[in-house]
Amino acid sequence: MTALRGIAAMGALAVALAGCMSTFQSTTGDVMSDYSTRHLIPWVLANGDTGIACETGVSMVSFLVSFERVTDPPHGAAIPTLLSAGVCAQEQAYEADLASRRAIRRADVPAAKDARILEKRHNVVAARRYLAAWQAMVAMFGEPGAACPIFETRYEELVYTLGMVSVVQALQHDMAAESRVGVPLDAPAKAARGTACLNNDRWWGVPQALRAVIWVSVPGTAPDGADAWAELEQATAIGEKAGVRLAHAFQAQAAAGAGREDVLKQAIVAHAESLKQTPPADEWATVDRFGTLQVQNLSDRLWTDAEGHRTPFGGLGTFPTAPEDDEDDDLLDGLGVDEPAASTEPAAPAAAAPGASPAAEEN
Repeated sequence: MTALRGIAAMGALAVALAGCMSTFQSTTGDVMSDYSTRHLIPWVLANGDTGIACETGVSMVSFLVSFERVTDPPHGAAIPTLLSAGVCAQEQAYEADLASRRAIRRADVPAAKDARILEKRHNVVAARRYLAAWQAMVAMFGEPGAACPIFETRYEELVYTLGMVSVVQALQHDMAAESRVGVPLDAPAKAARGTACLNNDRWWGVPQALRAVIWVSVPGTAPDGADAWAELEQATAIGEKAGVRLAHAFQAQAAAGAGREDVLKQAIVAHAESLKQTPPADEWATVDRFGTLQVQNLSDRLWTDAEGHRTPFGGLGTFPTAPEDDEDDDLLDGLGVDEPAASTEPAAPAAAAPGASPAAEEN
């Protein structure tokens, strides 16, 4: 009898400990989700370092999202975390694309093909991560397009906006990866309808820009009489004033996809000028920098196709000239190549505008 009572006591203790552990894990998940939405994510979005943002997304997403196994799914924390993780894969896809373009210029077919394969692989990863952010947004608020959700906090509006951004990026990367991920083709149209639930001025013109880029990219989604290019121009003006130039990225992407090089170059120049004149918003410096990365990548493509290298350091907003117009080539400066001394001293770099952002000087 004594042995039986001992076994029973041990069983009861094990059950109690299991219950305590489950409660502890659940409480930990709730605390981490709350900490992420109140402190971690706002800090990352204000920091201005997109490398930190993307690496935080990659390292934290499994930790945060796995808490749905023990407590309520932390959708509010998952949306920006998954989006940030998508940016890492997106940057890798961009680098592979540039490598392929350089190989094409060298007539190195195997290297060009290999880089293109790698680009598609990274596009698959980016599309999956962006799609997961969109799905978390749908799980949190319901499918856009019916009734608008009731936002209880400004943060909820933010993650709703980021969910809309995510699905546009997801479809773009999926198409570049031969639709291997299977992003629903009707999702962007739903996002376009959902942007009507957002305050366009509060969110840097992004809702308006998203609608317009979807109208340009997805046939049959534009209302009768809508001028998508005019809408994009209006949205970029709002973003420039706010110091969050994400709308510029959508305008440039739409122009590149539509073959409008004139609009693409105008968007790149406008973005570069805005960086000199208006510093990024303190609260959203990383979001602003995300926009710059995408605009810079499109500039890098133009430069690489023409010259075999990306946009010169500090040269965002400039474009390659015809070879006969080139007056100087300083690409080898500082690389240890012996050259005859120049007859004149190099011009001093232009002074940054008062209050110019660090991003303006880096690009």
